[in-house]
Amino acid sequence: MSQITLPTGAVLRARIKKANSAEKRADIGWLGWIIIALGSAAALFFILGPLIMLLTTAFRGPQDLLPFEDGAQWTLANLAAVYLDKSLYTSVLPNTLIFTAGSVTVTFVVAFILAWLVERTDLPMRNGIYTIILFPLLVPGIVLSITWIFLLAPNTGWINVIIRSFLRLGESGPLNIFSMGGMILAQGIGLVPFVFLLLSAALRSMNPSLEEASNASGASPFTTIRKVTLPVLLPGLLAPLILATLITLEQFETPLVIGFPARINVFSTRIFFELNPDTDLPAYGRAAAVALPFLICGIALLMIYNHLIRRAESFVTVTGKGFRPMRFPLGRWRIPAIAFVAVYALFGAVLPGFVLVWASLFGYALPTFDTLSTISFAGYIDLFNNPKFWLAARNTFIVAGASAIIVTSIGVILAWTILRTQLAVRWLLDFISFLSLGIPAVIAGLASMLLYLSLPIGIYGTVLVLVLAYSYRMAVSTRLTRAALMQVHAELEEASAASGAQWFTTIRRVVLPLLTPSLVASFTLLFIIGFREFTIPTILQSPDNSVLSVMMWQAFQAGKTTQAAAVGTMIVLFVIPIIFGLRRLVLARDGRD
Repeated sequence: MSQITLPTGAVLRARIKKANSAEKRADIGWLGWIIIALGSAAALFFILGPLIMLLTTAFRGPQDLLPFEDGAQWTLANLAAVYLDKSLYTSVLPNTLIFTAGSVTVTFVVAFILAWLVERTDLPMRNGIYTIILFPLLVPGIVLSITWIFLLAPNTGWINVIIRSFLRLGESGPLNIFSMGGMILAQGIGLVPFVFLLLSAALRSMNPSLEEASNASGASPFTTIRKVTLPVLLPGLLAPLILATLITLEQFETPLVIGFPARINVFSTRIFFELNPDTDLPAYGRAAAVALPFLICGIALLMIYNHLIRRAESFVTVTGKGFRPMRFPLGRWRIPAIAFVAVYALFGAVLPGFVLVWASLFGYALPTFDTLSTISFAGYIDLFNNPKFWLAARNTFIVAGASAIIVTSIGVILAWTILRTQLAVRWLLDFISFLSLGIPAVIAGLASMLLYLSLPIGIYGTVLVLVLAYSYRMAVSTRLTRAALMQVHAELEEASAASGAQWFTTIRRVVLPLLTPSLVASFTLLFIIGFREFTIPTILQSPDNSVLSVMMWQAFQAGKTTQAAAVGTMIVLFVIPIIFGLRRLVLARDGRD
């Protein structure tokens, strides 16, 4: 008689898990699998499609041909032309490193001081200060760069004119925005709100009892910050530092608007000028070759950032037991702290906004009682009578809204697939969606140009090509939705299925309503990013797909100061009501005022 061998407990658990997984996969149904397949394929296309075309173009020539045009062939000539050029090492690379290091230093120092004052001290009016610090997030980078020119242009900048009138200097200077220092100042101040958000969250999550113990031992606030706060928050501080470096490295607006007149060339502008030479045809191959190390550096920084984020979890000091906020009394430092905040608010938010509106009504004229009588709405009248403005406004809303809807929808599909299925490739979907964060906008624009010029679908130069090009930022939606979905227990979906609901009905009636705040947040953030976008539409621009940010730059280049300022003012006025409207929608759904 043969002996019967019973499976071990581990084997039984594995079989049960496999059976449950198979049952869950079966419950999804053919419609669910089609939706998952389409969402995954769309994510792969939006992210990997342009990048593969970019890599291919770098090794195809001649330089003025698209990679698959007749006569194109495999070659290393593009790489040789770029990397054997001494100017890359004597000018472009040093400029990029100096600009990035200087801007990140300014950003991090200012953002950390502001975050510490708001989150860790008894600074008055903290809520109002918090709002003022974040206001520049609503303003496109191209707008901020142009307002800095209004303030610090060597001949006509307001601050220079005021300084010269007091010190009786010549007709130029003493400050010059068209310099490396000017670029660093403009970029560093412009990035402060983003880094401030990350740092304030890190400071808010730290248990203040550690700092209290340091104070009780007789340490000064400065010693406490240096020996307690900074070491404990180190991973949480390094992650924003890496992300700020990544964002600064890919910046295009400031190097173009401020750096180009100063003949300061960095990687992002070098790519642009390879596509827009003065006398020759676009050098697609050389532009792609320049982009390769730029892309590799961005992805490497992104991987470091991801590692630091995971490491930061082991440094969490907030627990449910005994946590209470503690604020340092500023004492005699209250006045200097308020002065520091006031200076930042003046140059980071108040002056740029005021200068923008003033220039749209008075041009470059300084605010005086005499100039008040010369107010003119000619810039707005010309703008509103210009059909190109309404076309650009329509295109901006369409592109920002449609791309935000596409990315948010795909993000939901990817997040659910990653968390709720046992697909072997779900880690790859997660990695690729996160990878999109490391792709600079200038490379995304170049890669999209190469892809849609090569594909025989006839959409290049239309609004649709901008919608598709904008839709590569999957990391924003996937990460937001994934975090929200982790808080929705799978038992809710199982209960719906046990009641006889199909998979799509469960998603529509149970999952999506619970994820609404996260989805609205994702859409809002992506809409703001799309509305602010300048780099991609500049590379893909045509008369039919012009957007407001590009129109503002063209008006500024043409010397139409009041019209450029009017466009910038309208951009801000368009964005703010939408953001507050979406916020009220979320609060209304949550039952809050």
